[in-house]
Order: sequence, then structure tokens, then C-alpha cells
Amino acid sequence: MKKNIIIVALATLLAVSCDSYLDRQPDEPDTAKNVFEKYNSTFRYLVNVYSWIINETDPSGQTNNYEPSSDECVCVFTGRSFAQWNNSTWAVNTEDQGGTGYFSYYTTYYKGIREASYFIANVGRCPELSPSEVTEWSAEARFLRAYYYFCLMRLYGPVVLLGENTADFTDMNLRELDRNPWDECVDWVAEECRKAAADLPLMQPDSYLGRATKGAALALRARLLLYAARPLFNGNPMYKNMTNSKGEHLFPQSYDATKWKKAAEAAKEVIDLHQYELVDTDNPYTDWKNVFIENWNRELIFGYLKTSYNWRVATIPLGVGGRAYGGVAVTQKLVDAFAMDKAHGGRYPIIGYNDDGTPVIDESSGYDESGFTSFTHPIFGSTKSTYNMYINREPRFYMSVFYAGLNWIGGSNKIPEIQFYYGGNSGQTASNHNYPLTGYLPLKFQDTGFDSKNAGTATANWTAFSWPLFRYAEVLLNYAEALNKQPERDQTTALAAINAVRDRAGVADIEAIYPEVEASADALDAVIRRERMLELNFENHRFFDTRTWLIAEKENSGAVYGMNIQATNDKTDGGFWQRTVIAADGGNTPSTRIFNKRNYLLPIPQSELDRLYNVTQNYQW
Repeated sequence: MKKNIIIVALATLLAVSCDSYLDRQPDEPDTAKNVFEKYNSTFRYLVNVYSWIINETDPSGQTNNYEPSSDECVCVFTGRSFAQWNNSTWAVNTEDQGGTGYFSYYTTYYKGIREASYFIANVGRCPELSPSEVTEWSAEARFLRAYYYFCLMRLYGPVVLLGENTADFTDMNLRELDRNPWDECVDWVAEECRKAAADLPLMQPDSYLGRATKGAALALRARLLLYAARPLFNGNPMYKNMTNSKGEHLFPQSYDATKWKKAAEAAKEVIDLHQYELVDTDNPYTDWKNVFIENWNRELIFGYLKTSYNWRVATIPLGVGGRAYGGVAVTQKLVDAFAMDKAHGGRYPIIGYNDDGTPVIDESSGYDESGFTSFTHPIFGSTKSTYNMYINREPRFYMSVFYAGLNWIGGSNKIPEIQFYYGGNSGQTASNHNYPLTGYLPLKFQDTGFDSKNAGTATANWTAFSWPLFRYAEVLLNYAEALNKQPERDQTTALAAINAVRDRAGVADIEAIYPEVEASADALDAVIRRERMLELNFENHRFFDTRTWLIAEKENSGAVYGMNIQATNDKTDGGFWQRTVIAADGGNTPSTRIFNKRNYLLPIPQSELDRLYNVTQNYQW
């Protein structure tokens, strides 16, 4: 009976949003007495600790700001807070305003930290738990607390460490606290991850999938240490004069190359568990799809099972009907980033951009941006006259990008041609505000077996998918980056790690195409950055990668390009097939994104500044 209750509780946690009493425990004087007397209520409190993980599965900006604020995505839906990130109008009090589209990241994560600490302090009081259950459940809460701190740190930099304090973080008795220095925060959270890993199981039983494991704690530690080694947090001169009330420098004052070695060692710890593997059956198309469609596969280290509704309604073309809004668009930059396929040399065709936005094409790649060729799409199977831009690209391109003119297959629902031009079946009209601004939709996370014909009806089954917060391919790319940057560069092992990811993707070893990467750390670093953009697209990495690499001023500023969706047809001689500055972030007129230096970190919210009078605000806020 206990097991069934646990399964039901976890299913509630992992499959739906959490707003009930059981998901958000009220703070009552007798909470410990009421909750921690019984096994089931104690477990429900543990579920509550998990429930503070913010839902990142919605690319439309309704529950997730990261994708529409990255350079791989634009979104037509207006009035959401990602637009404020992109036009640099986010303010110190934005998080305090509440309402649709605003996220109180700061408050949410600190509430999760408080709940985790409270659980750790009281779980041992439950007489119905065995000593081993107390140990393991405490470790789960410890991991979650570390994760919430990490989420705060990647957004705000140094944070206020509360240690084991179980007081409500809004308690005025804490008002003299101040932010801890960055390295102190990193060391504390990294150690919490290690402590959690020591008491967590290598694997959870099938009935408990989605709960924390040793690998999850170590993967978190590895990503934290990787971010700590990157330029944003490693001797960044922009933050040189920032101190707390004690006079301590909040950020490291000089570059420390040994942090890369620590990051490499941390990633190696995950690899050496031998618990994870790339989904790889020698079919790069089905393998990469199954990473995201097959729930709880061996590549997933930590994530959560969610209904695919939020993702699919935002990315299914409007012409499919039902609840298909198709308003999340892939940028031309991401389209350009994919390599040619192995049979056609495997080089990256676009190697940069001119000042006017036109692409710099690698002439030796075989890439052509003019004309049309009869081509059979490897996923949908249709043979059509296809714009040469999309011909002979690597498998991940066809698994990631849905371009104009393709036939849609969604279970029994088949549409011969999806049109993204003005007046087309999935394009803009005078009254329609659901359409892709760039003429592309993401295909990643889509399941062609899902019957989109019934989407939005009583018979619809949106199905669930495992959303990856940490997966093995990322760990390999983390490892490669750290090995390449550490003082004693190990390019051989770094290449082996990145080539494992590329091999699963159906592309050749990188040194076979670009032999210069063996001798040049900078050349290999550029490749790793591009491979992260391709392999991890739409998984909320790009937003943080560009910031921690200190390249967001270049990558997230300026005009956004796509196909010309204002054209009235997509004939081969029409105007649709040309690079065009699009109306980024909603609206009807071309626009540009603005990224200022202050945007590398979010401001500490005004409500926090009002409460903790010692807290130092972030740079230029």
C-alpha cells in the first residue's frame, strides 16, 4: 500500500504542475508534528521539495524565459517577460510585479531551499522510516537544495548562503545577511552535491524513476564547476570592484586556470559511474529522436516526466488544426549552424556573418544557397523540390528543424504541405497571431506517432516526455570543453568525448574534417561551442552558455533573421526564400535585440534589497 501511494505521489509531481496543498506545504507551527509522524505525509513533504523545480518545457515564454531569450529561438507571443530580456527593459522590480509572464525566480528557488532544509532537519523524526530511508531521503533533499542554489547562481551570481537555517527566507530576522563570495558559494554547493551523491543510489527502481540519483548529484556538480571555470565567473574584470558589506570581493579577482581541471575531474566522475550511455543503435535519426521520446532512457541522468502539451501546442504548425499554435520559431542562425552530412564532407557551411547580415560561406563545404533540388526528407519521406539551403545537411538538422513546404505527419493526421508565407495554412494573416516569425518551427521533441489530428479535442492524448535537465551527451561535451581548456591540455581525450556525441549524430570525427583542432585549443573550443549549440538545442543551455562564455553581447544582440514570411507564396521564384530581418519577439515590424553588459546577470529583486539592507546589487543595475 505504501508503495502505491508513493507511486501516485511521484506521478503527480512529475506529470503535472504543482499547486495543491500536498505540493506546497504551508508553514505552520505544528508542521513537523503533523507531517513527520507518518510515512505517507513525510513522503508528500519530499514531493513538495521536488515541486519547486521550475517547469522548463514550454518554449513560448509562458513558463520558460530561457529559450525565447536565446539566439536559437524567437517567439510570436507578445506580453511575456522574455521580450523584456531581449529589449533590455527588465528592471530591478520586474520580478516583484507578478502577473502573467513574470517569474519570481529568486523567491521560488529560495522557497525550495527553505523547504529542503526543513525536510532535512525533520525527516529523522518520522518513526515509520527506516534509518536507510532517512539517509536516502535526506540526500534527495540535499541534492534538490544544491540544485536550487545552482539555479540562483546561474542567474544572479553570488547568493546568500543560508546553510542549514530553516527560517523562512523572508524572515526579517535574516535582514543582516549578505551575499557570499562566488567561490565560497561554488565550494559550498559542490560539497553539498558530493554529500548527496554519497548517500544516493546509483539507480532508482522503475517505480521511482525521476527521483534523484548519485549521477544526478555529480552531474550537477560537474556543470556548476564548468560554469565556475568559464570567463563570466573566472577573473571577469567587469566585476572587479564588487564587494559585499564585509569588504569581501564577490567575484574572483584573477583568472584561475586550475578551475578547468576541477571541472574535467567532476565530469569524469559521472562518466566513471558507468551508469549512462548515449542512445545509439547506428540510426542517427531514430536514436536522437528516442533520446527525448523514450521515457527514462539510459542517456537521461535527471529530468522530469511532463505532459508534452506545453511544448507541442507551441510548435505544431497552425495548419494542423486543433490546439496547434505554431508560434515558436527556430532562428536562421541555428539553421545555419548545422553541418553538411558525412557523405558531403561534413563541414560547417556558414562560418560567420558580414556586417550586413549576409552569411560567410565556406566554399569548400559544397553548400549552396540558391535554387532548388528534388530531395527526399529522411524523416517525413516526401520527395519534393527543396531549397538547396536544406539539402545534404547532417541528421540533427532534419530532427531539429521543420521548414516550409514539408508534409506534416502526426499519427493519422497528414498534411501534404505546410505553408509559412503570408496567408498560407500556417502563416500570418490579418487576424492570426499564431505563426513562426522565421518560417521555421522546432521539430525536436516532436513524436510523429502522436495523433495531432485530435489535438485539442476530448480524444486527444498529448503523451508525456522525459524532459532532460541533465543528460549524458552534455556531460561528454562538458568534459571535452574542460579538458581542452585545462593547463595540461588533453586534446586526445577531449576529441574522444566530442566524437562519441558526433558519431551518434551520424557525423564524422571532428579532426578528420578539421585537423587543426588537434594542435589548436582555440579551434577545438570553437567546435565544442558549436556542437553544444547543435546537440543541446532547445534544452535551455544556449541562454546560459552564451552568458558564461561572455559572448552574449555579440550573439544575442542585433537583428534576427529568417525566411521572408511576408511573401504571399513560396514558389521557387518567389520572395519567401530569402534571408530577412524578422519581427523579433512579436509585433509586425523588424526589430533588433539589445544586450547590455548588465544583462549577463539578473538584478537582485527590489523586494530582496528592501529586506536585506546589506545586499550588494549586481553590476550596472
